[in-house]
Amino acid sequence: MVKGNWSKDKRFLYIFKTKQLKFNLYIMRKILLCGAALLALAACSRDEEVQISDSTQAHWDYENPNWHNQGYSECAGLVQSPIDIVTTATTKATLPAITFNYSSFPVKAVNNGHTVQVNTDGNSSITYNGVAYKLKQFHYHGHSEHSVDGQFSPLEVHFVHQNETTGAIVILGLLIKGGGADNAQFAQYINSFPSVKNQEVTTTNTIDPLAMLPSNKKYYNYTGSLTTPPCSQGMNWIVFKDVVTISDAQLKKFTDLYNHNYRPIQKTGSRTVFESL
Repeated sequence: MVKGNWSKDKRFLYIFKTKQLKFNLYIMRKILLCGAALLALAACSRDEEVQISDSTQAHWDYENPNWHNQGYSECAGLVQSPIDIVTTATTKATLPAITFNYSSFPVKAVNNGHTVQVNTDGNSSITYNGVAYKLKQFHYHGHSEHSVDGQFSPLEVHFVHQNETTGAIVILGLLIKGGGADNAQFAQYINSFPSVKNQEVTTTNTIDPLAMLPSNKKYYNYTGSLTTPPCSQGMNWIVFKDVVTISDAQLKKFTDLYNHNYRPIQKTGSRTVFESL
């Protein structure tokens, strides 16, 4: 119980850690259900977020996003993503800083028919709230999946991280718009677009994921799901508040390839959305 004489900071820390504990318990339940030791969530998550092929899974697309009627029952869950982040309703506080242990790596890319995914060399990671998560891959959606106060951005990139022990997943969401100068790191991403689908292509390009992120690392945070089937729940979402700007020409190259690969907004319900001060 939160005692009445606690300071505001202690009260918030209690609430934040309680929600993190609930999140960790959710992950452990997923692990037990999957019956795996190290790759529990990866085994449960057969999509571009943590991709493991499975020919028995039903085909899905963005034209008919009622995926719960197509064999993916968890897509009808109460803890789904993306959401509209309503800034007047967020809980504003000093949130844990993200420690980035990113390094440049040679690009391996795959056009999986839903997005262009860049797979990492496994040497980049973040530490969040005292826990390490390896960067597995990143991919994009156009337009953005998350909205802020009802406004979408032209593009959103998801950086997918996973803890090697528990399988817990943290996804960083990066909102992007045009109107700026060419961005060197996004140029490497674009230059790595494969000419064929469903085949990983090794390129000579190198990319530094840290240089893709905004200098201001303040963020929104909530518990949600994968945004593609099977819509596995219990994902820890971190959406950066600052929008990154690239050139209009670069933006067009992304949207010329995929410009409708986003899931509709899901209900926030009773979930708390935190916002960095």
